[in-house]
Amino acid sequence: MKVKLLLLLLLLLLLTVNLIAQDKYDYKWLFGYASPKLNYKADIIDFNNHRKIDTIRLAFGTGANNAIMSDKEGNLLFYSNGCKIADSTSHIMENGDSISYGDAWDIFCNDEYGSGYPTLLNTIALPDPGDDKGYYLLHKRGEWDYQSVYLYMPELYYSYVNMRGNGGKGRVEKKNKVIFSTTNLVHGYMTACKHKNGRDWWIIQMEKDTNIYFKVLLTPDTIMVVDSQSIGPKFTLRSNPGQAVFSPDGSKYILYNPANECLIYDFDRETGDLSNLQQVEVQDSGGFYGVAVSPNSRFLYLSAYADLYQIDLREEDYQSSLSHIAHSDGFKDPYFVSGFSWAQLAPDCKIYIVSGTTNNHLHVINKPDLKGKACDFRQHSFYLPWRNFNFSIPNFPHFRIDDEDKCDSTIASVFGDYVYYRRDLEVYPNPSRGIFNIRIPDGIGESNMVVSDIQGQILKTYKVSGILPEKRINITGLPTGRYNIEIYPVKNPKRIFYGTQVVKVE
Repeated sequence: MKVKLLLLLLLLLLLTVNLIAQDKYDYKWLFGYASPKLNYKADIIDFNNHRKIDTIRLAFGTGANNAIMSDKEGNLLFYSNGCKIADSTSHIMENGDSISYGDAWDIFCNDEYGSGYPTLLNTIALPDPGDDKGYYLLHKRGEWDYQSVYLYMPELYYSYVNMRGNGGKGRVEKKNKVIFSTTNLVHGYMTACKHKNGRDWWIIQMEKDTNIYFKVLLTPDTIMVVDSQSIGPKFTLRSNPGQAVFSPDGSKYILYNPANECLIYDFDRETGDLSNLQQVEVQDSGGFYGVAVSPNSRFLYLSAYADLYQIDLREEDYQSSLSHIAHSDGFKDPYFVSGFSWAQLAPDCKIYIVSGTTNNHLHVINKPDLKGKACDFRQHSFYLPWRNFNFSIPNFPHFRIDDEDKCDSTIASVFGDYVYYRRDLEVYPNPSRGIFNIRIPDGIGESNMVVSDIQGQILKTYKVSGILPEKRINITGLPTGRYNIEIYPVKNPKRIFYGTQVVKVE
């Protein structure tokens, strides 16, 4: 009897562990810079370790195509910029060069340029439904038309990574395999949704100058187009700079772009059918459009350079539920205003929004499950130590679509809830010949004042007591240019409370 009881308890324990365990394919986030001169430095956020940020060297630059894959436990496996695939040691994976090879590759994927394939959100990595050591990278090949200066995208490709290869570092076993060909696909919009069976994946791609949606199904045996559907407005050239997502529960498929505005479809995870289109007009401010949905699948967020909006997907009329959340505060980071662009729901239940320029900050929706401004949107509130290249944010589907918990709200930064929140210092005269007066904010306490160049390299450090209201610094020995001045409190040296950009003139 005791043996049976122990076996029953053990079985219950195993079931409990299985229910709690979540796939962590998206627990590593990579952000990088595209310049070979700066050795392809990058930041990597580890959601498996309290959002810890490390600076690493990449095998190549990452830009608007940023696909990254970890294993189920959250250990980094590989990443891609749409041109190449690198392993976890930041070396080109065996047979991982020349992804989507063609004339566009020759122009944009060489070492001199180095930022990745010249499209936006055009690459995504997915686990093989039939092999826990296999992974697919989906990507589109472009043909460059020199006369019209336009990139045509006639084919959807896949490349296949086997992590058993090369001593566990992985090998690309299949490369640039055609899934289907057509006249011209719309750029980007690469996303995926789990099939209702909880194993296979749906991938939807749209054809330019039509309203045709091609439905690709990835199964343990094959990846192929199983159907197409004509629905909604046509996709034009102005449809290219947009984003598409499925809601975390898989019930909605949503697109947002300048030409078609916001398109919201009901999605059938069993058949792949789109239905019940509602087209929402947004009084946007232009730019590259981003879209994300809250973990509870209720609130849709739309970003377009200077404005952020929310739609309540539980309302019958989506247009009437549209509400304005925030307008850009004009923060320059460091040269251009930090606008709102692509968005991504993270494992910590927050939504991160990247700017459309090269900078050091992400915008964060801290409580996306809440209505209106209670969502707690913070502009440029998450600091990346190494500058992030234009639009670069990892492109993930929702891996935990059938889990009760789509994310883990207990994940918190080791530096506190709001990491790297920055305000402007008072620095004068600005510009100057190299001597600046710094007005110290009240209550800042003992701190270090750091002067760094635009690449983030620390050049000078000064002690700040917090007692004197001002401090004078002399950087006349530095070359003419722009420099950052930032204050790090000693008790929490990784958190930046204050910062500004300084123009030095000879």
